Order: sequence, then C-alpha cells, then structure tokens
Amino acid sequence: MYRIINTKDGSVIGSTEAPRFIKKKYTGCYIQSDEKNAQGVAYQGTPYNLHGRDGIGADDTVLLIEYDAGTEADRNAAAIAENSAAIDELVISMLEG
Repeated sequence: MYRIINTKDGSVIGSTEAPRFIKKKYTGCYIQSDEKNAQGVAYQGTPYNLHGRDGIGADDTVLLIEYDAGTEADRNAAAIAENSAAIDELVISMLEG
C-alpha cells in the first residue's frame, strides 16, 4: 500500500494499492505511464507532481511512501476496540448515576 503525502505541509492526501503513474504529452494531455518514466501521479482524478521528477505542472508535489496495510489495519482495529470499551464504560456509568 502507498500513502500519498503532500510535500508542502506533510498532509496525507490518500492511500492506494496501485499508484496511477502519469506523464504529460507534448500536446498537454496526461497519459498513463510506467513508474520509471512517470512525471507525476493521479489520485481520484487530480494530477500531482511526483517528488524528484521533472513534474507535470500540477499545483502540488507528492511523495509516495510504501507501508504495510495489514499493520495499519491491526492498529486501527485495536483503537476501535479501545474506544468501544471506553464508550461502554461511559454509558454504564451514566445509567448507574
């Protein structure tokens, strides 16, 4: 899995399993590309310059950071369970009080 991070402020734009690599043709159109020749990436229809490449003239530049989605899912499940337990305790204390 890849996290798409804006280089301006470090914000996470999104995550994807398969980045859509793009480059700009001489006509100004964006076309799909392989990773080696890519100038940018497109995410949810928005083009982004790819950090360290020539760029495509987009407003923002991004980094692609690979991460383990399974570890992330486990971390989220643990946080959900913890929050659920805290909510249960709060409801019980409200009902008793």
